[in-house]
Amino acid sequence: MRARLTPPTSPVLPSAVLGAVLALAAAAPAAHAADPPPREAPAGERVVLNGGHLDLAARLIDGQLEFRVKDGTVPGTAVWREPSDVLLHFDPRHEIVIPPREEVPQLEGFGAPGASLWVDKDFEVREGLLWPGWNTLDVLPAQLGGGGVEVAFPKIEGPGRFVLGQWEDDPDLGIRIGVTVDSARPAPGGVDLPAFTHAHPLWIFDAEGVYRITLDMSATLPSGERISDRETLAVVVGDDVDPSTVEPGEGTAGPEPTNPTPSVTPTPTATATPSVTPTPSATPAPTSTAATPTPTPTSSSAGPTPTSTPSPSAPRTDTPAPTGTPSRTPAPTTAATATATPTRTAPAGPPPSSPTAPRTQAPSPVQAAGGQLAATGAGHPALPAGLAIGALLAGAGLVVLVRRKRAVR
Repeated sequence: MRARLTPPTSPVLPSAVLGAVLALAAAAPAAHAADPPPREAPAGERVVLNGGHLDLAARLIDGQLEFRVKDGTVPGTAVWREPSDVLLHFDPRHEIVIPPREEVPQLEGFGAPGASLWVDKDFEVREGLLWPGWNTLDVLPAQLGGGGVEVAFPKIEGPGRFVLGQWEDDPDLGIRIGVTVDSARPAPGGVDLPAFTHAHPLWIFDAEGVYRITLDMSATLPSGERISDRETLAVVVGDDVDPSTVEPGEGTAGPEPTNPTPSVTPTPTATATPSVTPTPSATPAPTSTAATPTPTPTSSSAGPTPTSTPSPSAPRTDTPAPTGTPSRTPAPTTAATATATPTRTAPAGPPPSSPTAPRTQAPSPVQAAGGQLAATGAGHPALPAGLAIGALLAGAGLVVLVRRKRAVR
């Protein structure tokens, strides 16, 4: 929801504002005394505050300065909280639209007319808006060695500009915004808070998103010792970001990656995957080639096949017998030609060798005898046939000689 900033109607406004501030200052000690003591919230009790009164407070505990948030958003109660457990949410109710300069010249320099700003209750006097202030009511002047509490802003992070200011008198405008802290400047600036003080600055943001504002509170003890406390306050502006998803304080986005990164470093140990390179040890597959010699011992069992060559001795006893044996001798020659092809296909792999083994048992002796001998057997199939024909001619010659001798007689 956008609200239009109501322009100041007269230069008398500063007097009214001053009177209100003086009234608050006068009532502050009495109210402080009347309120019940604040509760101490345990560390880690996180809250999102989007409306009501609260203070960024300094207090002295056992001679040490502590920066705390005094949460008074629930009327009648107060809670001391660690700033790192608090998330402020300037929700859409805090949004105003910059009017034309003729209407409200005080906002010149904070954006063009029609642009949006997100502000605290000091701009829109309406209930339910955030009203963050300063509080040193728990620090007495006698507890310090002169001076008050100094607030520095060493780091301001966010998507846009963050400004802390005060209403100031102006001779021409009647009233203007005096800027004390501005994230757009190289040195944002700081605030000096007197002891035992309660005041409210103007809070202004010009963009939605998450801001992290680091504050360093410091003071000097009567002994001259410097004491300080440094905390980061997280602020969500607008409704672009769900506050429940934002870590308060500095946030855990920084530390969390450091935990995963060690886990990433072990992953290089996964580069042990080069141990997969031993898979070339699967090259023992050449040992499967050693399996190919194994058929050679089985070939020795085929030794009887050479005995087929002495079969020509049968023609000596009977002429027709040699004719029968030559018909058997061609068979080994065909088997020898078959052996040449299996020996070439044998490297194809062990599975086919097992079925072909019974076929190669007879010719394998040729391979066992040597590659050259196998080549001669396969290249000259006419050699056994010539021997058989010669035997037939010899037998016929014997028959003719016997008949001639009988004729002569």
